[in-house]
Amino acid sequence: MFYLSLFWSLMKQGQEQGIEMVPLIETRPASMAVIEPPEVARIRREGPVDGVIGFMVYPAMTTWMREAGLSWTVFCQGKGIGFVDMDHRAMIREALERLAARGCRSAGLMIPSDMADAAMLEHVENVCAKTGLEVNYEWIFATRVSQEPNGYSQLCALWERTPRPDGLIVFPDRAARGVLSAIMEKRVRVPEELRLVLHRNAESPYVSPVPCDWAEVNVAELARLLLDNLREVIAGRATGPRLLKMRLIAE
Repeated sequence: MFYLSLFWSLMKQGQEQGIEMVPLIETRPASMAVIEPPEVARIRREGPVDGVIGFMVYPAMTTWMREAGLSWTVFCQGKGIGFVDMDHRAMIREALERLAARGCRSAGLMIPSDMADAAMLEHVENVCAKTGLEVNYEWIFATRVSQEPNGYSQLCALWERTPRPDGLIVFPDRAARGVLSAIMEKRVRVPEELRLVLHRNAESPYVSPVPCDWAEVNVAELARLLLDNLREVIAGRATGPRLLKMRLIAE
């Protein structure tokens, strides 16, 4: 749902700005995705292409864009002027600060494994030290596939541990839905036993049966940032990766 909303938002905003938007879907295996798609080659033979916007991609897929000499921007974690990503560090910092402000003494995290690198874990430790929150690596769950069943099983595992945190941050929303199911099944008292900060997308919200704060992403803002970044790349003014800030919304 998130990527479908992003697609339509890009198409709408691009057309409103007078940009001819040509949608292309990459269906080739990963080994072929570094080679220019035949559809793009055909379009380029028919006339100039100002730029390429990509999402649901990984850094290696920009290889053909570079080799073709195209201006490009992609929604993907990476270093360089073409990359746009969510500001995960700011989200984690603000979420931890919110938990501390609400009286939590400790915090756990459930995040994708590609977020849980050494720099992020050090960031978590530093923020917790500044806010007075206790953090324990047994309370940090990182998984390659962040889906509802993972969130469910992780909350169940967390609740069996002693001690356990009284605050929890969950990203992304797919895992958060599983966490909520486990909370209801185990009759966890929220917020008395556990306070929550959960991710959601503004365009596809979901209902929480318990009080929580939300780290919210706005797809329209992401589409605007991708279009703006491509414009900066084309003009030669882009200076580095652009980050989308999430909004922290009170329960």
